[in-house]
Amino acid sequence: MRFIPAKPVSEGSRRSRPRRVLHVLGSLDRGGVETWLLDLLTRLDRAEWQFDFSTLGPTCGRYAAVARARGCQVIPCPLGGLSGVSSFAWRLYRILRRGGYQLVHSHVHHFSGLVLAVARAAGVPGRVAHSHNTHDGEGAGWRRRLYRTAAGVALGSTATLDLACSSEAARGLFGFRPAGDCPVHIVPYGLGEAFTAGAEDGNPHHDGALRRSLGLAEGTVVAGHVGRFERQKNHDFLLRVAAAAKSARPPLRWLLVGDGARRPEMERQAAGLGLDGLVVFCGRREDVSRLMWEAMDVFVLPSLHEGLPLVLLEAQAAGLRSLVSAVVTREAVVMPDAVEYLPLAASPDAWAERLAALAARGRSSASEARRRLAARGFTIEASLAALLGAYSAALERPAKAPAGAPPRMEKCC
Repeated sequence: MRFIPAKPVSEGSRRSRPRRVLHVLGSLDRGGVETWLLDLLTRLDRAEWQFDFSTLGPTCGRYAAVARARGCQVIPCPLGGLSGVSSFAWRLYRILRRGGYQLVHSHVHHFSGLVLAVARAAGVPGRVAHSHNTHDGEGAGWRRRLYRTAAGVALGSTATLDLACSSEAARGLFGFRPAGDCPVHIVPYGLGEAFTAGAEDGNPHHDGALRRSLGLAEGTVVAGHVGRFERQKNHDFLLRVAAAAKSARPPLRWLLVGDGARRPEMERQAAGLGLDGLVVFCGRREDVSRLMWEAMDVFVLPSLHEGLPLVLLEAQAAGLRSLVSAVVTREAVVMPDAVEYLPLAASPDAWAERLAALAARGRSSASEARRRLAARGFTIEASLAALLGAYSAALERPAKAPAGAPPRMEKCC
């Protein structure tokens, strides 16, 4: 697997009309990918590029209003279950024909095979498959294996550009199938201004007002987690760690940021484990950077799988030491001294012990983390330049050659 620096995007003559890109994703709810996409809009030259969104879920999501305010169309195209696939394909086809898009950028993992097949039928010249994760989170039954194989075949014949957030995410979607001579481009996420500028190193809690508003007493050590309440984030295990840490000295409190279908179940589990008063479920928040800086002392991420967790980059930028599961890619680490890995096979007691030890070391240098993040290309400016460079190259080169050789990687940053 070889990495080749990408050429910067050309600053040639301005086009009379911007190139139009339709991003297809499940919803525009808060999440790492969605946050990254909206941050890209703050730096996008709309005279050159127009980004729109099409969502496949039952609702467009809470970020839809933000996207529209930033000049994008948000077009619902709900899938409605397997029985509605043919209807979905026809509705997406009409969206693409009417929109005059030069690129369709699909963020829906294996389902991108169908999305890009529709895009090819609609005559869209640029068709982008983007892997944001190392696994689709589903089982290994024969139906799922057949689906993954079929999706790989479809992507091999329909995608003109393969993107991934990390080399491990690239293997998760593209590594099991033959590919043509088009490489997998690694486009790292970039942090927005909330994390690349702001508070300096020093006392993070300021006047304690934010902690008091959350019911977190000054002087307690707060372990924080940010993520949707879905199986991938492994909240079940996190709550068992919280239960194991009940007797820790100093006492640990827990701040869980996010929402999702499993939140009510996790709240019931917390009560059953005797964690009332120790765990704060604060729901969706738009001030995650402030929560990390002013309310948390240490960060925990026990995920079952991750592509490149943006939240771990954010935690490092805020100066938080982090304990993460051993399956999380090392490509997200810019502060090795501040990130510790532990297998999920380790006991909740072991996790609680290591988390308390990390918290006792105090915060790492946020200013140094931000410097390293910028050097590694984890800024929104570098990320956007890499993405637009990959787009331009894909539109300018011939179509992907027939399948044959295994995929190679190019790092676009």
